[in-house]
Amino acid sequence: MGHKTLCEWRRHEIPFELKALRKIVKKPKFVCGKCARSANDKQYLCQPLRLKEKDD
Repeated sequence: MGHKTLCEWRRHEIPFELKALRKIVKKPKFVCGKCARSANDKQYLCQPLRLKEKDD
């Protein structure tokens, strides 16, 4: 799917891209400030915010 943000994914694309989606959301480090989706790399989110560890 290239480097589309998760916000740009269309609902009908998700079932066909589950393998890629699993990799993107595994062990998330960022959350989108616009839509609250999460990802392990900020490139997949339109307004990425770093998730903090419990100790922070």
